[in-house]
Amino acid sequence: MVKYKLDRQLKILTVCGVGQGSSLIMRMFVEDVLKELGIPAKVEHTELLTAKSSDADIIVASVIHADEFEGSDKIVVPLKNLVDKEEIKSKLLEALSKMNAIEP
Repeated sequence: MVKYKLDRQLKILTVCGVGQGSSLIMRMFVEDVLKELGIPAKVEHTELLTAKSSDADIIVASVIHADEFEGSDKIVVPLKNLVDKEEIKSKLLEALSKMNAIEP
């Protein structure tokens, strides 16, 4: 478990092109990792267009779609392997550190 510093639940979106297939699978894996870490978050899955205009704290997407968010102020977690919990965990921890949401 890590020390979570925010006084609210995180909002995380898992994103794919259509918002039905791989984003749903990523959502389940992201939820598992966050539960293991003890980090409170609402995780939803969606497609690119909705994600671009969302108020999510973190966007999780395949490396194929991560470039779509270039130039935005969103924190994007690009995944090479959408079901690799270790990759998800390390990249989420990196993103959470970047946004100062966890103790180093």
